[in-house]
Amino acid sequence: MKIAKILLLMLLPFLSMAQSADAVIEKYLEVTGGKGKIEAVTTFKYNRSYIANATTDYDEEVVVVGDNNQLSRKKTLLKRDFFYILNGNQGWVKIPMGSPDKKVTYSTKDLSGKEVTELSVEAKDGVLPFVNFEQKGYKLTTPVAAATVEGKATTKLAIEKNGIQREYYFDNATGLVVREVLIESGITHTMDYTKYDTTPIGVKLPVAFTYINTKDKRKNNVTTKWTFDKATDGVSFTN
Repeated sequence: MKIAKILLLMLLPFLSMAQSADAVIEKYLEVTGGKGKIEAVTTFKYNRSYIANATTDYDEEVVVVGDNNQLSRKKTLLKRDFFYILNGNQGWVKIPMGSPDKKVTYSTKDLSGKEVTELSVEAKDGVLPFVNFEQKGYKLTTPVAAATVEGKATTKLAIEKNGIQREYYFDNATGLVVREVLIESGITHTMDYTKYDTTPIGVKLPVAFTYINTKDKRKNNVTTKWTFDKATDGVSFTN
C-alpha cells in the first residue's frame, strides 16, 4: 500500500498537467467550433503572404495530405517559384534556373534526412498540432502555467517532439490562441495572432498574424487563406 501511495503522489503532478492541458484545448475547440471537426481533417491547403515591405516578401502555398505523409510547399519569391516536396519517406527541393524572362527550368536536389523528418512532422501534425498532441507523439515539457502576452492573461501550453518545441498561449478571456512559438533547428519563430475568421468547414482559424524569427529578425504581417475542398487540385507530389 505504501508503494502504491508513493507512486500515486509521484503521478499526481503529471495527471494535473494532462487535465489542465485537456481543459484548455477543449475550451479552444468549443469557442472555434472545431470540436469533432478539426480532428478529422488530414487533407488541407493554406495560402499565405508574408509582407515586411522588403525584397524578401514572399507568398507561400502549402498542401498537406497527412494520411499519405505528403506535403507540397511552393514559395514564390521575386516572381519565382521554389518547391519543397515530401512524398512518403522521400523529399526534394526544386530550384528555378535561368533568367526570369525565359521558360523556367528546375534543378532538383534531395532533401537531407533531417529535412524530410521535419516535413513529415509537419504533415502529420495536421491543422492544429496541439489537438490530440499525445497521439501525434508530443509530450508536455512543463506544467500548464499562467503567462502574460501583450498585457493579456493567458495560459501557456508547451509540448515537444523529436527536438521540435511548440508553445501555445491561450487567451483566458476568449479561449483563443494569441501567440504560438515554434523552436526548430535552433531558430525561434513567433506568431502573434491578430484575427480569426470562420473557414468553409465552419471552424474559426487564424487568418492574420505577425511573424518574426531569431534568424532574420524581420517582422512580417501575414495573411492566411484556408482551403479544405479539392485542396490537392493542380498539385504534384512527384519530381
